[in-house]
Amino acid sequence: MPNVLEEVTDQQIDRDHIMRRVDDWAARIDALYRQIGGWLPDGWTSDHSNTIRMHEELMQKYRVPPRDLPVLRLLFQGTLAGRIEPRGLWIIGENGRLDFFRGDNHYLIVDTAENFAPPDWHIARFIDRRKLQRLSHSAFATVLDR
Repeated sequence: MPNVLEEVTDQQIDRDHIMRRVDDWAARIDALYRQIGGWLPDGWTSDHSNTIRMHEELMQKYRVPPRDLPVLRLLFQGTLAGRIEPRGLWIIGENGRLDFFRGDNHYLIVDTAENFAPPDWHIARFIDRRKLQRLSHSAFATVLDR
C-alpha cells in the first residue's frame, strides 16, 4: 500500500521526483481512460476534451508548474451521463484518486499500487468507500447500469 507520509517526509524528495510522479499520474489516467473507453457498451461514447487543473501542495512547494489533466465525459446517445475527474495524487493510503459522478451517484476510483508500479485500480461508492472492489469491465458495467 502506498505510504504518502513516507514519501513526503523522505529527505531524497526533490523537484525531479515530484515531476516524475506527476508525469506518471497523467500517464496512468490516460491509460485508464483508454481502458474505460474500450469497456463502453453500444450507445455510449466518451471524450476527454475538458480538463481540470492539478497544482497540489507538493507541486507548489517544489515549484512544479500546474498541470491540466483530462476529465472523461461519458455520453449515452449523445447526452452527458457521467464524468470522471482526477481528484488528487497524494492521497493517504492510495496512489491517486479520481471521482466518478453518474447521476446522483458518486464513486471513488483509486490506485492501490505502489509508486511507479503498474496501477491496481479499485472502485467504491463514495458513501461506502471502504468497500473497494477491483475495477473491472463487469464492475464498471454495473455502475453504468445504475
